[in-house]
Amino acid sequence: ALSPEPSLARALLAVAALGALLVTPLSHAQESIDIGYEFTRGKLTELSGMKTTLAIPAFADERGVADPRTVFTGELAPGGVVIAERPFAEIVGDAMRAGFAASNAKLESEGAGMRLAGSLLATEAVSVDRGGVESLQLTIRTSIQLVEGTRIVWQTKLFGRGTVPATEGAAAATGKALDRLIEELLIDDYFLAEIR
Repeated sequence: ALSPEPSLARALLAVAALGALLVTPLSHAQESIDIGYEFTRGKLTELSGMKTTLAIPAFADERGVADPRTVFTGELAPGGVVIAERPFAEIVGDAMRAGFAASNAKLESEGAGMRLAGSLLATEAVSVDRGGVESLQLTIRTSIQLVEGTRIVWQTKLFGRGTVPATEGAAAATGKALDRLIEELLIDDYFLAEIR
């Protein structure tokens, strides 16, 4: 007669192998990154003389992604998706506030005279060759509206593109794209005419 121990051992081995098969795809399903973005470009324009105060509420995420922490998806994302430490639209809104603060804007969270309403529309990552260096290029597309009361006084589609050597990774490309997004808004003469 066979002892029950080998059968038990085989059953445990089978369960462990099945568990490994189930867990392995999950561990490779996404790459998590810590963007840890800080606006370090300094003052892009002087906003201390703004004609009113400005609120920059959280950006809306209109990308239709399953996880709001998604930075980008596709073949350049290990496992198909790159995930940030917190919702990506929140990171974009915080970055925009930091850029305005660096330019001495009169920021308010409640009761501001104007509101910068932003929506995150799309993110896209592509591989590009920059002088023989394989690089990661991330594009962030947004919709921006400047609202006074209930009236939209200015609006645009705005994008920021960041390109870094692929070895620097997605967090570095994201930081460059956020820098460019902020810069594009703060050098827009039509936008500045509405807030100054």
